[in-house]
Amino acid sequence: MRCRFAKKSEIAGPVLACSLVLITSLLAGARAVAQSRQPVSVYVTVTKEDKLISGLSESNFRLYEDGKPVEFKLEEPEKPVTIALLAEFSQSSAAYFNDVEASIRGFMNAAPEGNWYALATFAQKLEVNVDFTKLHGKIAEAFGSLGRPMSAEINTYDAVYDMLEAMRRHPGRAVLIVIGSGLNSFSTQNLNAVRKQVRASNITIFGVGTGSAFRGRYANYLSSHHRMTLLQAQNFLRTLADESGGESWFPKFEQAFPDVIAGTMQVVDLQYRLVYTPHAQQDGKFHKFKVEAFRDINGKREKYKAIARAGLQF
Repeated sequence: MRCRFAKKSEIAGPVLACSLVLITSLLAGARAVAQSRQPVSVYVTVTKEDKLISGLSESNFRLYEDGKPVEFKLEEPEKPVTIALLAEFSQSSAAYFNDVEASIRGFMNAAPEGNWYALATFAQKLEVNVDFTKLHGKIAEAFGSLGRPMSAEINTYDAVYDMLEAMRRHPGRAVLIVIGSGLNSFSTQNLNAVRKQVRASNITIFGVGTGSAFRGRYANYLSSHHRMTLLQAQNFLRTLADESGGESWFPKFEQAFPDVIAGTMQVVDLQYRLVYTPHAQQDGKFHKFKVEAFRDINGKREKYKAIARAGLQF
């Protein structure tokens, strides 16, 4: 039996067709990967001995994704900023409600014009008192007309979870300032659920812990169980801040709360924005970030503390 070899003309057509299909498939895959890798903004606060450092350039930073260095650009922070105040407003927090009031007063004095501001309060449920507005005077008006709280519950976990869920729908840069004790009574969401929400939301959270002075007066009378509960409450606010790139404070005096809020607004104003395209695809996993900040002075490298979110789930 004789074998018949195909002519070049018989092979060229199918080969060319297969090549075109392969190239088209590769291009489509490349486009899909490019679409899945949307630029991510990483906001960074740079300090040295608790003093904010400004004036750094792109060469003064290093950014790592999952332990590997990545290229980035230093860009101007997005404006206007979407800033929400989430304040504890419960019958159970009456003893330290002055701390919350002082924080709102501090906000009114420190909040610059031009940003989007909102106010939400919570006890049993989250209530949006002022939706996002550039007229931040409405925040004081709404807070002053709250009346008396109707519930003794403090469902902090639910309030933070729901607030983040609502804020995720707003484009651009977002900041959440949580003003409360961190205590939690009967939330539907647990700590792990809140942390997952924080990791999936590129929202910077600042915690302003209330009630420190009140607890200090009765510290000697607290049981070990109550001490642990209060410690967990503070750790919750710290966790929110640490994982989102914010900061947390626990003033011991009512007079300090306006300064804390003013400091928070200053941090927001002086943060740096590193923009990069993720190497990892959108696989729904948590990808860790690490930021280094430094400046070379007279041949010596001066290192700074860089505060950024722990990572992002995308």
